[in-house]
Amino acid sequence: TPNQFNGEWEIAYSTIISNNRALQPLAEEQEAFQHLGIAQVIEAYIVTTLVDYFGDVPYSEAVAGVSNPSRDSGSDVYAAMIELLDAAITNLNRDSASTYSADLFYGGDSENWVRLANTLKLKIHLQSRLVNTGSATSINAIIQEGNYITAAAHDFEFNWSPTDNNPDSRHPIFARNFDSPGVITDYMSNHFMEELNAGVDDKTVVDPRLRYYFYRQANRNAVNTTEQDCFGALPPEHYGFNIPFCTSNFEGYWGRDHGDDGGIPPDTSFRATWGVYPVGGRFDNNSFDPIVDRGIGTQGAGISPIMLSSFVNFMLAESALTLGTTGDALTYLIEGVSQSIDKVMAFGEAQASAAGLAPTDEHVENYLNEIRMNYTNASNDDERLNIIMTEYHIALFGNGVEAFNSYRRTGKPDDLQPLRAADVNNFLRSFFYPTTSVSNNSNSDQKEEVTVQVFWDTNPSTGFIN
Repeated sequence: TPNQFNGEWEIAYSTIISNNRALQPLAEEQEAFQHLGIAQVIEAYIVTTLVDYFGDVPYSEAVAGVSNPSRDSGSDVYAAMIELLDAAITNLNRDSASTYSADLFYGGDSENWVRLANTLKLKIHLQSRLVNTGSATSINAIIQEGNYITAAAHDFEFNWSPTDNNPDSRHPIFARNFDSPGVITDYMSNHFMEELNAGVDDKTVVDPRLRYYFYRQANRNAVNTTEQDCFGALPPEHYGFNIPFCTSNFEGYWGRDHGDDGGIPPDTSFRATWGVYPVGGRFDNNSFDPIVDRGIGTQGAGISPIMLSSFVNFMLAESALTLGTTGDALTYLIEGVSQSIDKVMAFGEAQASAAGLAPTDEHVENYLNEIRMNYTNASNDDERLNIIMTEYHIALFGNGVEAFNSYRRTGKPDDLQPLRAADVNNFLRSFFYPTTSVSNNSNSDQKEEVTVQVFWDTNPSTGFIN
């Protein structure tokens, strides 16, 4: 609904952009170029995401202090963000009179901020590849320079802590699910859990990240309609019998179908929930203990994975396949999956080792080999792209921004569970503008539908994704 993004919109314009305009003359006067460069990178990420979510947004007039700024086209804003990132790189490479010691992302390491800036440029060029004939050339230039995020040490992520007051610095998803004893707020996706269990697609090897992503509170599924109202029912006609419906085929992976807006049954101590990655919960150690207090796992010391080295490899795999850019798509794909698995396993290493359930090297290699085999045996590039985006989708757990973007850009994965209520041939292609934007700006009107496509999404309006 239009009011759901009011807070984010206000933070973007009233805090981040406004503060950056005030920061710039002070930073230049004091030669605090690192501060300015970091601020510019953050602004570029935020404003690019505004375009990706809403389409045309105010920028040129917004940053000039106009009371009722008009919207710029998304393509113009994207171009402005490339220029802003170039300016950030210049500032980060200058000799700065002071460094930003309070940097919560990279600890004041300018080299990593430059890598992130170049990675965001790569992302912008890939995101706009359907409308930008120069995307391949621009991406190749970034690849050739090599100064982008390539390793876990460069990952752009926010690290949360177990501190729960003054302030509460735990992962927000952990806090909302585990603060009230015995009251888990969120449901896990039936389809996603089935996928990691090798229950869909062409996989036979269980995903090594399964126990890190999900924690089972019980070793059974629902047994009656009181626990799950769809128990024993046939799937909707538009589902067929080849995709998960209602109940998982794997014991304890108790979730919900896509678009199920029914009431909440008495299942809070049975449903599967968040694991140790990325929210700082509990590794699934086969104990099947219901979660009754917030002192579990790493107590919310999770991460928000914003731009990881694994993500970059998936983007490069897509680019190599669709644009013919430098490198081999399969090599990038396998490196992306490997980096994702390594990061997830390292994140939950202590809990997995204590349980004696960490995936073996053989298990991981079997998983990678199956991906290699499926990719090699694919009959066309559409099937190959689906494999790349399916693995990217899995690795993105904890990052909805890039999942939403890549799904609209590629229409992949092409076998996600459809809406439960009805068979529809359209998909939310952009969000309504926030109420605060429309009501407070005389030059801002509301879009008619959430099916309005952003400038880089030139795919069919219906039937492309559902």
